Amino acid sequence: LVSLYLTFPVTSATAERSFSSLRRLKTYLRSCMTSKRLNNLFLLYTQQGITDSIDIDVVAKEFILANTRRRNYFGTFD
Repeated sequence: LVSLYLTFPVTSATAERSFSSLRRLKTYLRSCMTSKRLNNLFLLYTQQGITDSIDIDVVAKEFILANTRRRNYFGTFD
């Protein structure tokens, strides 16, 4: 009985924080969001330490230079 008791997690705070974060993201205005997009948004939200270190200018440049149509629409990226 003691070994079974020791295998149970002491707290479910991590899971509760995850669901709380998901509840904040899934608002009334975003209720028509697809589950794939919601999952990706939730991943970005929960991993803010990693996403804060991403250089947005580099991401934008790669996005614009990916094809000719984007280059024509956005212009050259300096």
